[in-house]
Amino acid sequence: MANSVEENRRRFIKSAIGTASALVLAKMAPAWAYPLGRSYGDVIHAQNVVDLHIRREDMNVAGRIARPITINGSMPGPLIRLKEGQRAKLHVSNALDESTSIHWHGIILPENMDGVPGVSFPGIKAGESYHYEYDVQQSGTYWYHSHSGLQEQLGHFGPLVIDPADGDIGA
Repeated sequence: MANSVEENRRRFIKSAIGTASALVLAKMAPAWAYPLGRSYGDVIHAQNVVDLHIRREDMNVAGRIARPITINGSMPGPLIRLKEGQRAKLHVSNALDESTSIHWHGIILPENMDGVPGVSFPGIKAGESYHYEYDVQQSGTYWYHSHSGLQEQLGHFGPLVIDPADGDIGA
């Protein structure tokens, strides 16, 4: 009987330690390890125009207040979901004190929509907006990010998922 009580006690303590460890590690895990990111805003299903607002905001990063570049108030930016065959319409407003851009990484689109300042378009000046519009010709998992200065490293990036036209993601 005493053995059974001791075994139950050990099992309980192991379970409690395991749970506590998992919770501590979850708090320390990087944002990319979370399915929706630690500070994610909305998932944007883009049937209409997608509005993206780029600015700096106070945010708790690793227990300290920092001023990363955010997109729609989150860092990384919101998950944008498009569908193969649709016309993507993305309106980007720049509230930074400097020019910015968005490069749609790996996406097939017209060169003036590629988002590389000085190569394919002039960039989005401080206080101005740019309207990206292109036909979505592929499906898969991609990302978007700035090609201006070191803005990507300061939080100016986000995920982009394009669902296949037939809804079949394969097996």
